[in-house]
Amino acid sequence: MRTKTKKLLLIIALLLVGLNAEVSSQNRRWREIKSRPLLQFDWSCSQPSAYPGAKLDRIVKATMKQKEFVGAGTWGDRAFVYDLNGDRKPEYFVPLDCGGTGNCTWGVFALKPARLLGFLGGQYIYVNSRAGHYPDLITYTHMSAAEGLLATYGFRKKGYAWLGDKYPIGPEDRTLEIQNASANKMPRFISSALRGCEKLAY
Repeated sequence: MRTKTKKLLLIIALLLVGLNAEVSSQNRRWREIKSRPLLQFDWSCSQPSAYPGAKLDRIVKATMKQKEFVGAGTWGDRAFVYDLNGDRKPEYFVPLDCGGTGNCTWGVFALKPARLLGFLGGQYIYVNSRAGHYPDLITYTHMSAAEGLLATYGFRKKGYAWLGDKYPIGPEDRTLEIQNASANKMPRFISSALRGCEKLAY
């Protein structure tokens, strides 16, 4: 009996160590992001008037065709504009395909030359500038009325890629029933982000 108890305690300890290591790694990754004010936007902040039309149409349409984004919920005709690397040349966040819960697959595009800088997934995107470099980005994916998931994207080689992290978010009111008992509260630096427009979904 004691042997089984020891094994169980060892397993629990290893799980806790793994969880703490993941949280610690996440905090290190976010350290630089926290050092600058964040801007938050979603689909409702993207505008057809901000989309540079013919300058991006060719690569956006080719990207959507490759990913088989067709039918209801597909866009590729609007953008949220933001200068990520401080070079005074804006990048374009284009919603390509969106679901009924507000989550979208976004393409990040640049001009001169027109190119795809990667994909992001989520309802909300959190950005800030990093002079001379493309900064890490954070997205929030809506999972249910009370739950969500933060993910971090980093610029690697020629484009953005998901860094493999999952940071579950639960409600402030812990009496609400949620699926993930290990969910965290929304980090303060995220919840205090400036609005990219006045029409955010919440």
